[in-house]
Amino acid sequence: MKTSFTLLICALLLSCGASDKLTRAAENSINGVWILKEVNYDTNRKGTYNISILDNIPSTCIEDTNWEFIANNNTGSYALSGSSCSTKGIQNFIWSVPKEMYGFNHSIILKPVNKKMKSVTNNKGYRMQLYELEATTMIWSYDTIVEGEKFTLMLSFTKQ
Repeated sequence: MKTSFTLLICALLLSCGASDKLTRAAENSINGVWILKEVNYDTNRKGTYNISILDNIPSTCIEDTNWEFIANNNTGSYALSGSSCSTKGIQNFIWSVPKEMYGFNHSIILKPVNKKMKSVTNNKGYRMQLYELEATTMIWSYDTIVEGEKFTLMLSFTKQ
């Protein structure tokens, strides 16, 4: 019985360490400058939708923006400048890749902050699934509700 318990504890500790390694590897892979090339959505209904993400930013405004992720302090920013943007300028955020838990895929959490790294949304953040993370491509999936229907947004990035 004692041996079984010891083996169970060792297996649990080793599995936690593996998750930490994967989390660190994901954070290091994200480090750098990425271009948000495209925002797509998946729904069963046909039509044109005005989809907003991250504090009501229209998806058309956020496409083709540069995103910088700095892994050593988990900060980052993106710049809004398009003519369709009501909000313009550099938007700062703090980001993290939480440990994988209960078999779920890795996710990324973004928390909008000001220049002094203080929350601008009352400590609200956004969690998106890391659908794909490769050397030069990254895709996030994000579920939201529009007009009572679930939409899955796919944010596709290319590394610069």
